[in-house]
Amino acid sequence: MILFLDEERAYLYWVAHHRAGFVLDCFRKPTKGRLVLHQATCPEIKTSASKRTHWTTGRHMKACSIDREALIAWAGEQAHAEPVLCATCLSANGLPAAEGPAHLSRLESDVLTFVLEVASLHLDDRDASYRLTVSKTAQCLSKTPGQLNAALSRLAGAGLLKLIGKSKPGDFSAGGGRLLPTVAAMKTLPSYQGASDAEIEAELALLVEED
Repeated sequence: MILFLDEERAYLYWVAHHRAGFVLDCFRKPTKGRLVLHQATCPEIKTSASKRTHWTTGRHMKACSIDREALIAWAGEQAHAEPVLCATCLSANGLPAAEGPAHLSRLESDVLTFVLEVASLHLDDRDASYRLTVSKTAQCLSKTPGQLNAALSRLAGAGLLKLIGKSKPGDFSAGGGRLLPTVAAMKTLPSYQGASDAEIEAELALLVEED
């Protein structure tokens, strides 16, 4: 288990690279009133419509671990209470809630979640260029570009992803080009549900500006 205090970049790096992990959102002095358990993939604990975030600053901190039970035990020791399960990413029985539109397969959901995570992180922190390719996505999901081709094609057909750049339209197997979420995909994130299409389009356009 690791605690993040005044470490925004380190915290966001951790959740981006530990997708199977869990995050306990709490105050620096944990209390029953603010004790929420999330999956590391949950948009509630890493995306914000505002540039001013306080994931680990001010009164806030995050406890992170790949072991859910370790976080629950720590919460009990610190606040003498069990954490509330996030309604967005965890179901009432503590198992992961379904991600994305109900008709998506598990692989399609994993791909869409990963692309949204990377895009959201770059929108929050523009220091690095957005260069998410099919090959990089496949590598992070322990797949080959060919294995993702069908899932990516269905996501593109559903209006949730698009490919920009070198690959032929509709052909994701070569691994080239940049993967970009669409407005419809961004609106599956709670932080973007109140935004207009034009506002989201303007945000996404920043990801594909020429260097």
